Amino acid sequence: MKQILQALLCFVCAAHVVIGVGVNLAPGFPPLMAGIYGATVDWTPQFTYILKPLGAFMLTVGLLAGIAATDPARHSAVVYAIAALFVIRSAQRVVFADETLQAFGITLARDVAVSCFFLALAAALVVLGRTVTAAATSR
Repeated sequence: MKQILQALLCFVCAAHVVIGVGVNLAPGFPPLMAGIYGATVDWTPQFTYILKPLGAFMLTVGLLAGIAATDPARHSAVVYAIAALFVIRSAQRVVFADETLQAFGITLARDVAVSCFFLALAAALVVLGRTVTAAATSR
């Protein structure tokens, strides 16, 4: 179970680090990501700038996931915090679906599909995190 949790955390790390760095350093990266997310974006200087702090947060989440992957039992609070972030973001996608449709053309079906993916990832992190932590404390 520990190796599965570590693999998930490494996936979270890699994805967030790539996105965080890409958003800040590669001008063509945000439009690429918008296409992946199915978003139609007006690339104003203001919008492009606001992505940079978001990229910093993404990079930080990725680094924290990488740290947690080294010893998930010891860093269980980080594992649970990342899971909580995924739950909050999933809820936001559904609650603010009308706004994302109006602002970016992202459909409710796409928001729900992405939310389901991240909710499943959050559930896996919590279940595996509890299992790994319980195994480590029973030794």
